[in-house]
Amino acid sequence: MNGDTSPPTERSFADWNEEMVQRYDIDRYYREAHPLVRWVERRRLWALRRLAAPRAGERLLEVGVGGGHVLQQFPAQRRVGIDLSTSMLARTRGRLGRAVALARADAEQVPFRTGAFDVVVCTEVLEHTRAPAQVLRELARLAGPGGRIVISIPNEVIIDRIKHQLSRIPGLRRWLKTLAAEDNEWHLHRFDLRTLRQVAAGEVELAAVRGIPFRWLPVRYAVLVRAAQPSPQR
Repeated sequence: MNGDTSPPTERSFADWNEEMVQRYDIDRYYREAHPLVRWVERRRLWALRRLAAPRAGERLLEVGVGGGHVLQQFPAQRRVGIDLSTSMLARTRGRLGRAVALARADAEQVPFRTGAFDVVVCTEVLEHTRAPAQVLRELARLAGPGGRIVISIPNEVIIDRIKHQLSRIPGLRRWLKTLAAEDNEWHLHRFDLRTLRQVAAGEVELAAVRGIPFRWLPVRYAVLVRAAQPSPQR
């Protein structure tokens, strides 16, 4: 894909990812983001919950749990979270305590059986992974044929346009500084809906797409995903 970058080859991906975790502090982002950014985030979390439509007691996995901000939205489910970063897992443990099960794992190869979960959530993660198509394949495997998969991605085309406009308005530069975190070396892929469709082709089907905060201003996309149906034999 155009615009893709790669982590340094002389270090393991896990070590490089841990460095990015420290450099781009997720808790600081939530704490210091401009009020408009926080509002967009609330809209994103609302859309994720609606698309997931979880029922009490269902088995729910978050792949790339980060600091636990999304997993926190599903208190009535049997929650499991994985992340490649040990420090992110520690933050989730501090936020959610022993109410969740946590494990260190790579999103490209998750150590749970096929169909182990009713709901699988993976938000703002694909752009950080080496092989997004493989991650989508794993999500579909973990959810099984009847499971629900919910993902979200940044719409970096729109974000870049907004940043360009804001750069001309001195009074909004603080918001621009917050949005600038979208364009950093931690993003190995530059996502928008077109890119997602390309990555998903043959792996999963996009069953429902929600523009966040609005359909006509999709800074992010929240998407309900289903396992791709096999092509009929001729």
